[in-house]
Amino acid sequence: MIQNNATARRCGTDVHAEQNIGATLAGIRRQTHQILDIVVVDDGATDGSASIVTAYADKDQRILFLRTRRG
Repeated sequence: MIQNNATARRCGTDVHAEQNIGATLAGIRRQTHQILDIVVVDDGATDGSASIVTAYADKDQRILFLRTRRG
């Protein structure tokens, strides 16, 4: 759930990021600052990164995964 009073935000795109998206999200999740929004945008990736981000988002309510269609 995105918080209106978040004092830190991290946004990133998810385009063929399967090789590093898990490590990136794990590192951000380790932050001790709890009022944090993490927004990942999938712009039509065809690798397995969407399933990785979905798994992290299911575990951490600070992660919002937005999926769009390329084109």
